[in-house]
Amino acid sequence: MNRPSRHLCIATGQNLANLIPALQLSASEVFILETPAMRDAAVNLKRALEARDIAVRRMPFDDTSPETIKASAEGVAMELGVEPLVFNATGGHKLMTLALAENLEELADDLHLVYAETRRDRLDWLKPLPSIDPMRDVLGIDDILRAQGYRRTSDGNQDGFWQADADSRASLTRKMGDEAERYDKFFGTLNRLADFALNEDGDRFQPRQSLDYAPGGRNAELLDDARRLGLIQWNNDTDIVFASREAAAYFRGGWLEEYVWYKLRGIRPHDWAVNLKTQSYAAQVENECDAAVVHRNRLLVIECKTSGFGKNEMRDVGYIYKLAQLADQIGGTMSQKLLLSARPIHDDIRQRAKEYRVDILAAHEVRRFVEYIKCWMQG
Repeated sequence: MNRPSRHLCIATGQNLANLIPALQLSASEVFILETPAMRDAAVNLKRALEARDIAVRRMPFDDTSPETIKASAEGVAMELGVEPLVFNATGGHKLMTLALAENLEELADDLHLVYAETRRDRLDWLKPLPSIDPMRDVLGIDDILRAQGYRRTSDGNQDGFWQADADSRASLTRKMGDEAERYDKFFGTLNRLADFALNEDGDRFQPRQSLDYAPGGRNAELLDDARRLGLIQWNNDTDIVFASREAAAYFRGGWLEEYVWYKLRGIRPHDWAVNLKTQSYAAQVENECDAAVVHRNRLLVIECKTSGFGKNEMRDVGYIYKLAQLADQIGGTMSQKLLLSARPIHDDIRQRAKEYRVDILAAHEVRRFVEYIKCWMQG
């Protein structure tokens, strides 16, 4: 069925349910009803729609009482007139949607009433005939960010030099991720030495660092691989010399972010970015996440950790809470969170993560990252 290109929706704190139908149905013009409490949400939705070249008009709606709701609904119907219209009834409260549907039906010659059932990935139609359309994959990272009041400031996908460096050491990155449980505490050791080398509280790079003992076995094999790639100098003893700041940053944790990038590049979800930096339109505060993936109109925020967990429960819970808050802010209630840790994570921390709806892949579970992403993509 051909749907009208004029759309009416109600601004809500979860504007993705307004944005998805407008994009999927190729709206040319969207009227946004805004109650006093939803003015900021209307601004965010307008920004997201206009970025997709859709004309937008914000319309005030007084919902302070049944009398004002009735009067506002009558005024909206009179102003929109008799031209065909899609009314997205997902936002607002019951009295608003009932009053609007009643008044619009009296005036509009062709009223299409839809509800965006985001939990089931479908558009439910009540008028002119009951029907269901599957939701299409229409949202990218920037769509979701704008609808939530944020913008992208930078990401690793735009850095060709970073990608070339990551490609050059992909074999080592894959080995470290796929066999993370084999290295366990050695990851923490490398992280600590790299941190000392970078010396970010000081003013100079200190590439030469010393291990407490000369490593052997699989740890020595790992350092041999790093030496062959030119990331370190190592004489099979306790001294390690990082080849550059970038090499030290790789061993401080950058390798796990590269592992995620490498795997996502093979999976090819609808949209994704690593080292994503965002900023709120309302405040000049920049946030950063190690990776973000969008598929089926949902945002997955990924945090990578290579050391630190298990030593301080309060700090660990703080990391998890911060990840949960960031994902909810930039992705809304449809967002999902994943903590990827090279080190084991205790059961009590995992339980706290469940309370914040944060999934965890740690140590030997890291190799299941691709399986996790594919499962999440399928819903």
